[in-house]
Amino acid sequence: MRLITTNNRSSEKSAGFTLLELLISMSMAVVLAGAIAFAFSDAMKLQESNQQRETVHDQTGAMEHELTEAIEGAMLSSSATDQTCFFRGTNDAGGSDLGCDRLTISSTYPGVPIRSLDSTDTYLDQQSNYGPVGGLTEMSFGINAVGSPPSGQSGLFERIEHPSDTDPTQGGYETLLDPDVTQMGFQFWDGTEWDSEWDTTTGTRRLPQAVQVSYRLTSDLNDTPHVFVVIVLSSDCNADDPVSSAGIT
Repeated sequence: MRLITTNNRSSEKSAGFTLLELLISMSMAVVLAGAIAFAFSDAMKLQESNQQRETVHDQTGAMEHELTEAIEGAMLSSSATDQTCFFRGTNDAGGSDLGCDRLTISSTYPGVPIRSLDSTDTYLDQQSNYGPVGGLTEMSFGINAVGSPPSGQSGLFERIEHPSDTDPTQGGYETLLDPDVTQMGFQFWDGTEWDSEWDTTTGTRRLPQAVQVSYRLTSDLNDTPHVFVVIVLSSDCNADDPVSSAGIT
């Protein structure tokens, strides 16, 4: 009878791992764990970056909405001698390619009651019935704070004074509207062309037909100006009846 024998060494070898195989397996596990940790870290950074972009987008959208509402509601008194109503596009720091850097206006946003807007009473009667200057609010926008901002604050500041008074350069309450804004510019459509300044306290008492708002953001690595245009709803200015540039400032 022929006996069949087995190789015990071969059986022992196939039954377990050698030290070299164990080291290789451990090394692969370490590399895999590192790759997973790196991918997780990248995912967290991407999520944080997306959240930051969403925050910037939200606050920038809120800033554009505030400016749009204020400019759309810009209004002047029918009285030629009333200096509590004005529309001023001026410069705090010399202006830039974006236009002048300070916009100060008297606006129906958010101050005038609906009953006042619909009223056929005279301006003086409305002032008596609904409060000074019919409830108009003085609103000012610029990257240079009018007052002394808390240390470290910078960006686009909004100053609100209600009711509006005769001094368009001070008063009221000032807040930081958008900390991401690094540069602001305003230009004004006079019916035929864009003007970089506008001042109803020294020139003609008419509103521009539209305002072009331009700004740059810290978060925009390309430093590209963002631009939007707002129609001034109370303006009587148009191509057939433009405002003379000589009469603006």
